[in-house]
Amino acid sequence: PGQSGHVHTSLKRKADGKAAFHDPSKPHNMSDEMRWYVGGQQKLMPELLAMVASTVNSYSRLIPGFWAPTAATWGVENRTTALRVIPGGPYSQRVEYRIAAADINPYLAIAVALGSGLYGIENKIEPDPMVEGNAYDKKFPKSRSLPRTLTEASEWLEKSKAGRALFGDAFVEHYAASR
Repeated sequence: PGQSGHVHTSLKRKADGKAAFHDPSKPHNMSDEMRWYVGGQQKLMPELLAMVASTVNSYSRLIPGFWAPTAATWGVENRTTALRVIPGGPYSQRVEYRIAAADINPYLAIAVALGSGLYGIENKIEPDPMVEGNAYDKKFPKSRSLPRTLTEASEWLEKSKAGRALFGDAFVEHYAASR
């Protein structure tokens, strides 16, 4: 198993400076914005994977049984899912993007985590039901499977309409071709 490069993100509202992810009246203190943020990250993870697993070696850890997620999943305090919601107080509530490899470009990884999450908020994307228990022992829909190789991930990125909307055609074409 390889090393990972997990990215933790949270947001605060521009209008009032308050935490956007925390709502004590909702399950797990998850505000609507946080739920949609997770939904966007989950939906776009397979097609943007080349940006957070950007080398051939990144895929040597993304195989079943190697303690890394192989599907775009999420759970609350679940270290077996690709996205881990960490409940807390207004300024500690966050999402851990657990799929990034240790050999990431940190700027790209943060751009993907934030971009896909904001895409989810803008489009009010609902995540799948959260995973409870060991995600490594469960089967998930094919649409949530992650690419198995850098070549496959680059092909998915090149076809990604959301990726192009977030990062621009020139970047996506160059980045996918250079992988």
